[in-house]
Amino acid sequence: MHSYAGKVLIADLTRRRFEEYPLDDDLARRHLGGKGLASVFLHRFTRRGVDPFSADNALVFMTGPLSGTNASGSSRFCVAGKSPLTGSGGESYAGGHLAPEIKYAGFDGIVILGAAEEPVYLWISDGRAEIRPARHLWGKLVHDTQEEIRRELGDPAVQVAAIGPAGERKIRFACIITDSDRAAGRTGMGAVMGSKNLKAVAVRGTRPVSVADPGRFLAISLR
Repeated sequence: MHSYAGKVLIADLTRRRFEEYPLDDDLARRHLGGKGLASVFLHRFTRRGVDPFSADNALVFMTGPLSGTNASGSSRFCVAGKSPLTGSGGESYAGGHLAPEIKYAGFDGIVILGAAEEPVYLWISDGRAEIRPARHLWGKLVHDTQEEIRRELGDPAVQVAAIGPAGERKIRFACIITDSDRAAGRTGMGAVMGSKNLKAVAVRGTRPVSVADPGRFLAISLR
């Protein structure tokens, strides 16, 4: 499918396992955009009545079909889960470089299941994923966390979405921050991330995003 990676990464922190969920053309067309697909995967992986801080609450990072292209306004991502602030389904959005990087890494989105026993961060790079220890990052502010992860991975271009002490303490309106100051600030998704002992999601990719008609797409994008 042009502009789609064609798969979503399923990361189970409890079992420390990864799967790839295929994203077919029909599903992508019926549930257009990051919000549409995030809602589908949240519904599929979170049972009715689950506590927002339970390991059974899925946390979904999702891009849209224009992510990774040069279309204006295409850099935003959606993060969704059952909200600890409202007790119902919640979603939040932020801009920056994370959404394109997820697509460049070979995925349309990331579904995070379960909860780690110890603080961890998720490292995704060109179709590969790894759960790495983050005890040394716990308690750090977001900017320090992002810089430390980039130093650890040896790549200043790594894009990092992280929580600070508020998310770690499961403050119900905690944010997820990327690009140092881009906040997914609604519905307490940072608290859900903290409940999973997930300090950060780090992503790096080099895979191009294709479009069906590059010349026409560029002309429309420049209008």
